[in-house]
Amino acid sequence: MRLAAEGSLLNIPFNLFQDFVNVPYNEVQAANLLANSFFFTGSWFTPSATNIWGEDPGDPGHFMAVMDFMFPFAPEISGQYQPDFDEEALANGTAGLGQQTAMLAAAMLPVNPSCDSIQCWPMTPVNPITGLTGLDQVLRFVESLGGPNQLPLFSHWLQVPLQQLFEGYTFPEGPTSDPDNPTSAGIANPNEGIGPNGSVPDSYGFTGTRPLTDAEGNIVYDEYGNQINLMPWAGLTFKFDPLNPFQQWFDSLLQPVNWSVNGDDPTVGFHLPTFADIGQTMKAFTAGLVVDFNPFVAGSPFCAGLCTSPPLGLTTLDLVKAIQAMGEPNPQIQQWIDLTEQDAANAVGNANGSTDEQVMAGISALQTGVFTFDAQTQNDIIDLLAQINPYLPNLAVNSGLLTDPGLLGPWPVNPETGYLMPPTWTPGVPLDEQMIGDYGGRDSSLLWEDLVNFFNPSAGMLTPDFDGLWSDFGSWFTF
Repeated sequence: MRLAAEGSLLNIPFNLFQDFVNVPYNEVQAANLLANSFFFTGSWFTPSATNIWGEDPGDPGHFMAVMDFMFPFAPEISGQYQPDFDEEALANGTAGLGQQTAMLAAAMLPVNPSCDSIQCWPMTPVNPITGLTGLDQVLRFVESLGGPNQLPLFSHWLQVPLQQLFEGYTFPEGPTSDPDNPTSAGIANPNEGIGPNGSVPDSYGFTGTRPLTDAEGNIVYDEYGNQINLMPWAGLTFKFDPLNPFQQWFDSLLQPVNWSVNGDDPTVGFHLPTFADIGQTMKAFTAGLVVDFNPFVAGSPFCAGLCTSPPLGLTTLDLVKAIQAMGEPNPQIQQWIDLTEQDAANAVGNANGSTDEQVMAGISALQTGVFTFDAQTQNDIIDLLAQINPYLPNLAVNSGLLTDPGLLGPWPVNPETGYLMPPTWTPGVPLDEQMIGDYGGRDSSLLWEDLVNFFNPSAGMLTPDFDGLWSDFGSWFTF
């Protein structure tokens, strides 16, 4: 049989066979893309400019990778090997499903300053109702979904008409350029990134934020002198056409068969992964999982305080370095290590993640006690406990029974920047020297010292007649 030199139905069986032969290669590349998106996003356990409620710069890569996994036999459908933002393809509806899904989420689920990486009041920090922290967070969340107390974050979700998306929807060019546009409030990233002037830098093949400029190209600043960093999709026109990628795939099946093997263009010919490719991709993917899903990091609700004592003393950087040490070095992993170890203004270095202030916000909002009351009630309870024993408040707070009264919300606005700030954040002080709350917050590592002080006679728990005995007993221990 002679294959058609031009588009023909006769080419479909052979091109279809080629597409399925290429599945392993495309799956490896999808895993590679997902690993890159993990490195680009940073930890999912701490709030940051690439990890907040709504579509942020860290999300498009996740959508793209998911679609790549769903359609490994058809890169034309998924958008695999296409850039994250192709203005022409997005405008005419020919972008892949990964890119289209990311833009659909950007239109329907925009971020909002009411729920950023510092505060999402009344949920975090919680505005108490019953005094049970977990229950009150759920109640406030439900209350914020709708009604008179709806959070602006949710009131701006699902507001772009589907018909407008099908015809072509244009994102605003700035937060004030089109105030009636449903995504205007979220077109500027409300969070400070780790890049210059609070930006999210381009990295790992993904697009970060860009500064708002005027007609002459000059950077625009807000009234406090802050650079306004726009989302990557600001000003773009997006046409939602989920059927078009399938048409492109069908058209590709009609094309003359390309018999090349492992050519430069991954969308034509046969492509077979090597064992080295698979090994390196799995290595990067594993390291990316550690970066994003290791819960024992500063600012996480699962590691008390500044997380100075993670399990086995191993930080995320230690674990990633251990993975890198196995076999041939991986350039993606090494890039993240280098970025993390660079001298920078924040403890995360120049790798995307939480700024030091956002770490303190995570600690203040998420490391709460079982009970959280309004400020007056909370302080009355603390005073009552202190009358029993001066160190009883420390025990109640550090054990996680009571939320530290120094962390109660709503939090203040920094008069210099106009942004909300954690209550115990001290600008200019290194992260490892920051003080947490009035009593150190929920931190089990402080409990031993609390217990020693609690039973100390000078605390009033025991009578002064036992002072000598206590001194003798204390001399038995040198720690």
